[in-house]
Amino acid sequence: MKNKAITEEYAEKMRPLLPLAQKAYGAKDQDTPAHNASRQYTELLVEFSKNGGSLSDLAVTLGASYSGMRRRIFTAEMPTMKNTHSRRKHDQETIDAAIERVREARKYGPAKYHEQLAAEYYGNGISLSVIAKGLGISNAAPLYYGVQRHAQRTGQSS
Repeated sequence: MKNKAITEEYAEKMRPLLPLAQKAYGAKDQDTPAHNASRQYTELLVEFSKNGGSLSDLAVTLGASYSGMRRRIFTAEMPTMKNTHSRRKHDQETIDAAIERVREARKYGPAKYHEQLAAEYYGNGISLSVIAKGLGISNAAPLYYGVQRHAQRTGQSS
């Protein structure tokens, strides 16, 4: 009974934020209405979770993705990722080699895969969207998540 009450309480607070929060793309430190709504939504998710609410119940109530909610809570304290090499142009051979290294690392599990993604992104300045395209992934968001997981696992901050 308590869980249902907390779910409804937070769902009411989050419902108006959700459509705009889902439109926030790019660095999370941007000052746009979508990013502001996203930050408020994430704060409420973290609070909801700390108060013992069920994310799966909330996801169903809001019609939102459980995995997206979980990711927001998990990465709430992570700093924005900064790639100082993002404007660097690479030839196709360099890009293809990076994609192949990532593809090979993927065979050895998530930790190695995330480590290689971080090496390509930070060390070699290869765009994660270019890597995503080379891997046949329609969007780079999962790759950014992988790089963040690696940074968290190794105690690094971006």
